[in-house]
Amino acid sequence: MTPNIQIIFASMSGRNQAIAGHLQAQLASRAQTVVTEISQADAFDLTQADAVIVVSYTYHDGDLPDEAQDFFADLKELDLERTKFAVLGSSSKKHLHFGRAVDYFTMQLNSSNGEQVADSVKIDQDPDEADWARVDQLAQRVLKSLE
Repeated sequence: MTPNIQIIFASMSGRNQAIAGHLQAQLASRAQTVVTEISQADAFDLTQADAVIVVSYTYHDGDLPDEAQDFFADLKELDLERTKFAVLGSSSKKHLHFGRAVDYFTMQLNSSNGEQVADSVKIDQDPDEADWARVDQLAQRVLKSLE
């Protein structure tokens, strides 16, 4: 049976949307993937997925993006029933709290009874070759967790 992976992204500059698209391409041969912009995503649908990957930027000096607030609030009411998940995102090391939205999503998905299957990945602005390798490794860990 082909696993179903939800990729939810928040992107202001287009970087995280590109990362979500890259993930989809990496996963497509072995999983059914759905990519959704976070303001259009329904957190309560996540329990229907075999795995969830959240890709988010960090706004200003450590805040969740405005468009992610409702989704994040809904996660607090959710029991993910051990749904597998991973979190990553592009941010800027110039900010006081680099990639804090990645940390917030990771903590909340764990608190919502999700099963983290890959270390969170923080990328400084535009992904370089090493960053893409870490994104690919995250994708492979998600796939391996579904075997």
